[in-house]
Amino acid sequence: MYSNTENKLSVTMESQLSNINGQDLLDARIREHYESIPPSEKPLADLLLSFPGNITDYSATELCKLADTSRPAATRFFSRLGYKDFNDARRQAREAKKWGAPIYQSSSFDSSQDKQTSSSEVIANHINSEQVNLQRTLEGIDISALRSLVKAITSKKRVMIVGYRNNHFLAEYLHRQLGLLRANVTLHPSPNQSIAEELFDIDENDVLIVLAMRRRTPILDEIINLACKKNTPVALISDPTAAVLEKSATWKLNCLIHGTSKFDSYTSVMSVLTLLISFIFSEKPSVLDRLRAIESAHDQLGELGRK
Repeated sequence: MYSNTENKLSVTMESQLSNINGQDLLDARIREHYESIPPSEKPLADLLLSFPGNITDYSATELCKLADTSRPAATRFFSRLGYKDFNDARRQAREAKKWGAPIYQSSSFDSSQDKQTSSSEVIANHINSEQVNLQRTLEGIDISALRSLVKAITSKKRVMIVGYRNNHFLAEYLHRQLGLLRANVTLHPSPNQSIAEELFDIDENDVLIVLAMRRRTPILDEIINLACKKNTPVALISDPTAAVLEKSATWKLNCLIHGTSKFDSYTSVMSVLTLLISFIFSEKPSVLDRLRAIESAHDQLGELGRK
C-alpha cells in the first residue's frame, strides 16, 4: 500500500522525466510518433531512444553516420518531432542533461574501437558500459508499477510468458524461476506449436509477460493486441525501441542493452528478471512451502545428488 504523498511524488517524478518547461523531451516525442516514423528515419529514432544523450555529444553529420541514415532523413525526423531543426532538439537535450535527467548524461560507446586499443582498455570500456546499462535500467524502474505487476503474477490464475528469437532464452529463465514459486506458469511458443492454439483462451484471469528485446518479430504486436481484446493484462519487458508495443502494455520494464560490441548485452535484462523474482518471493511467504516440497522431491528422487 502507498500513501497519497508517495503516489503524488511518483506522478511528479514521471512528469519531470518526460518534459522540461512544459515541452516533451526528445525520447518522449520519439515514443509518441514512433509508429508513424518511416523506415528511412527509424534507425535514428532507435539510436536516440536508447541514448538520447548522443544528440548533445555529436554533430548532425556524426549522428547520421552512427545511425546509418542521411542528412535529409534526419532533417525530416526532427521536424516530424516538432523541433525547428537539429540544433533546437540539441538545445533541449542539453537542458535536460544540465537538469540531471539520467538518460541524457552520456552517449553510446563507439563500437568501432581502434584496433590498437589495449585489452585492458577494451575490458574497462565493457565494464563501464555494463555498469551504465545496469544502473540506468534499475534506477528507471517504477517501484509502484513493479509491485502492481508482482501482485498480478501472484494472484492471477495463469502466468503466460512469450519470447521469440533471443528473447526465448530470457523467457525460459523467467519461466523456470517463476515455476519454482507458483503453479500454472507456461512458456510460449512451444516447439512445433502454433501460438494461436496456446493463447486462444486467455482472459482477464491471466497475465501475459512478453519479452521483446530487439530485433522483434511482427507477431508480437498481434499477440499483445489479442491480449488486450481479451482483457488480459500485459507486462512488456523490452529495450527502449519497443515504443509501439508499450502503448498497449499494462506494465513496462525498460532495459538498456547497448554494449561496446556489435551485439546487444542482456545483463540488465537478467538483473530485472532476478529483481522481479525476488519481489515475488518476498511478497508471498507461502512460496516457501512450495520450495520445500520441491526440495523434498529432489531428495526422494536423488536427482541432484549430494556431496
